[in-house]
Amino acid sequence: MSHKVSKLPFLVVALVAMLLVSFGVAAQSEPVTVKLWMHEHPPRVPLDKDYLAKFEADNPGIKVEYTVVPAPDWATTLATAMASGAGPDLFNVDSFSVGDYYAQGNIVPVDAVAAGFADQQAVYDSYAAGKDMLGGATFNDQLYGLPTEWSAYACYTNNALWEKAGLDPSKDFPATWEDMKTVAEKLTVRDSNGAITQRGFDFRWGPSIFMFLSFNAMVQQLGGNMIDEVNYTADINTPQVKQVMQYWNDWANTWKLGGAQYTDDRTDFLAGNLAMDCDVGNWFAPQADDAKIEYTIHPVPRFADATHDNGFASYGYMYAVNSQSSPEVQAAAWKVAGYLTSFPDQYLAIAGLFQPKKAFVESDAFKENTVMPVFLDELSKDIFNPRIAGFNEVADALLRARDRVISGGEDIDTVLTDAQTEVSAILESHKPSASS
Repeated sequence: MSHKVSKLPFLVVALVAMLLVSFGVAAQSEPVTVKLWMHEHPPRVPLDKDYLAKFEADNPGIKVEYTVVPAPDWATTLATAMASGAGPDLFNVDSFSVGDYYAQGNIVPVDAVAAGFADQQAVYDSYAAGKDMLGGATFNDQLYGLPTEWSAYACYTNNALWEKAGLDPSKDFPATWEDMKTVAEKLTVRDSNGAITQRGFDFRWGPSIFMFLSFNAMVQQLGGNMIDEVNYTADINTPQVKQVMQYWNDWANTWKLGGAQYTDDRTDFLAGNLAMDCDVGNWFAPQADDAKIEYTIHPVPRFADATHDNGFASYGYMYAVNSQSSPEVQAAAWKVAGYLTSFPDQYLAIAGLFQPKKAFVESDAFKENTVMPVFLDELSKDIFNPRIAGFNEVADALLRARDRVISGGEDIDTVLTDAQTEVSAILESHKPSASS
């Protein structure tokens, strides 16, 4: 009997093998998709889109889904998405909320190699002032973000108002807070009833984050610090905090040079009703230009007895990567971030966003910039706002304490004692566990 072996099984096996190989090749050729979310900053959006198109052309293995979220909705939209597990792979997080994302384990350290660097030290070395400059993105000696915008505050003077008061900003600008009182009095204009029609200077009284950005920065000048972001402890009932609280109280109630009842300082400066504004960044220059204000820029004053040479606090935005994204998506996301932070000259010139890359700040173009030098110098000295979970809760508690003194007339020592207790409890409730 002859035995003929059918070729059909072999053909089936061969066909299946070919299909598996074909599927594997197709799967490998599918691009990795990176979901990128940014808060809306209109001048930046066309730049992002242009550079992302070029990136995708040069990196066909990566596709970027770019989403712009309206600025007023940004914080809530991002937080909700991250909490639900539907967040983006790459996103622009600010230094006010990065402490929450870090404490919750939502973000991962920078993949320096994927971002185009030899290692983490090489990332630091690529920025002016190195690791100190990127302190706002560093936790426990690990870098967690690449700056999309790093900001410091400085003081803009309305030179016409100074000249009218017989002052010259280049010679008479106050280097100390003690001198600020004297100069501001000369720049303050009152009507026949004694009501202020033009302020010389005033603090930013509204948003509670300025209890960190300006109030606590003044405490830091004196060698104190209301919040220990590493140990999640408060140090509020101190001589340094009392000195700053007394200064703010005197400003509003004793010297009557300003206060929360007046128009927002930035609005009044642009309207020509405030002679100097010290809580604005390099991004404010185009607004002052549009308002037809001739201005000069100066460092924020320090206390005469300051022990630390810092102005107001630094803050910033940075690219961060979602810890829930797959490893290949995380690597692709850092590659995107590394690419988008390679054009600091364009992001400053077109969008007003300062990315302090070392090569850029050492360039002739930057050195010829009439706005940036003061801000770069302040950035190199300033301390970043505390990056803690529960940032807004703490800031709100500090604002209530300030208002109890300045608006309510309560005793400073009593208020600081209460604030110490309240803020300590908030910090304890948000303190990351040892395993975090």
